[in-house]
Amino acid sequence: MRKLLLLATLTLSACVTNDFKVVDALQVGMSPEQAQSTIASFGFERKEVRQRPADGWPETEAGRPMSVRAFHAEKELGQRIEAIEYYPVYHGLLGFGELYLFYDENQHLAKFYRYQIN
Repeated sequence: MRKLLLLATLTLSACVTNDFKVVDALQVGMSPEQAQSTIASFGFERKEVRQRPADGWPETEAGRPMSVRAFHAEKELGQRIEAIEYYPVYHGLLGFGELYLFYDENQHLAKFYRYQIN
């Protein structure tokens, strides 16, 4: 019985993971350095960053639609998004999610969200 309780405790503790905590630690208005430092403190690394093309973000894109996400963020916020960052974030034993950060013209965090894959 003790072994079963220990196994259950370890399994459940794996469900309370850093990918949820990192979202709580981020704040709109952070500089890229502050956001990156905050995310790194939870053990996650940036995988990709894109800068706004001169002619704007496209409405469609094949593969992982980072540029399309930036297009929609501009539309939602009513402001220009200059850069988008992508961080893969893991949770639990087999879980995976994505964290997206959007920076405005002043290089401040304008929006962020975590997307859960499974």
